Amino acid sequence: MSQRKNSFHILIIFFSAMLISIGASAQKEKPVKTKKQYKEFKKLQDDRKEAGDAAMEKKREKHEKIQTKKTRKRMKKNKRRMKRLKKDKHEKNFFQRLFVKKPR
Repeated sequence: MSQRKNSFHILIIFFSAMLISIGASAQKEKPVKTKKQYKEFKKLQDDRKEAGDAAMEKKREKHEKIQTKKTRKRMKKNKRRMKRLKKDKHEKNFFQRLFVKKPR
């Protein structure tokens, strides 16, 4: 019976050593550099933004097209007025600018 216990302990030790060695080999892979990872993230983000902007422009044109002539004229007038009013102002308000994370 003691021989069975010993063989059982040896099996447990053997399998635990195998598991540890598997974990150690997985750590040998080269980690992705942070700058490269950041650059890829920025590129992906820009691509998504461009696609979103294009879709938004298409929807805006469709919306404008279904309006009456009077409404289109009013929209154009308001657009010009808002452009003039916002000309020398910040795009973001004070608190948005204060708590933004600055790029490095």
